[in-house]
Amino acid sequence: MLEFRNISFSFPGRRGPVEVLRDVSFTCAEDEIVAVIGPSGCGKSTLLSLAIGLRKPTAGEVLLDGRPVKGADRRLGMLFQQTTLLPWRSVLENIELGLEIRGELKAQRRKRALALMQQYGLAGFERKYPHALSGGMQKRAALAQTLAIEPTVLLLDEPFAALDAQTRVVIENDVVKICRAGKRTMVIVTHDIAEAISMADRVVVLSRRPATVKQIYQIPLSRKAANVADVPSMQEFTYFFKSIWDALDISVTGMSAAA
Repeated sequence: MLEFRNISFSFPGRRGPVEVLRDVSFTCAEDEIVAVIGPSGCGKSTLLSLAIGLRKPTAGEVLLDGRPVKGADRRLGMLFQQTTLLPWRSVLENIELGLEIRGELKAQRRKRALALMQQYGLAGFERKYPHALSGGMQKRAALAQTLAIEPTVLLLDEPFAALDAQTRVVIENDVVKICRAGKRTMVIVTHDIAEAISMADRVVVLSRRPATVKQIYQIPLSRKAANVADVPSMQEFTYFFKSIWDALDISVTGMSAAA
């Protein structure tokens, strides 16, 4: 279980500390997908950077299976909005990267990387470089790179925002199936209410900065649907969409101020 316990975070500003997060608490259980949504600039991405150990909270702590996360932890994998593929390495070499850093033997890491490429529709592109791939294929390669280290918790920071609508739905569906099959915990930060409802078991709504937890919604739809694309047509979808929209309390003025 991943737990955010009484997390507060501030960074230095010209006129003193700038408070980003204030006493944020929620948990993410095994085999659960949790979406975090809130106004622009409220600290959603900061929350993930604290979870993976890139930053330290000003107060509170992030716990994984009851123990504080301190620095890099191989049980945590992160997929960023911009792909982290290195342009000078082939697709295969990029997927092997985490295993190489871990010190695994070349034969073992190559076997694992090739299997992932086959699984995610990248077979035949082993020797290609990232620039030769479409946006969707780059995202699949980045996902394979993250999954190669076999994390038990996936952290996703608006990873599908730059994709076209069709590719986005396909990869969203792939990620949900991967998490369900491996009983992984997943936390996804998103601005997209429909995406949150379609993928997640629970949606955590944050307030404007300094962000606090405004509301947590239990969403049963993604486990009922055969595919992510089917969720928006379900009867309860509109209810959850309106409820989350109202909780966000975003007006044109509010959006401008938040940005």
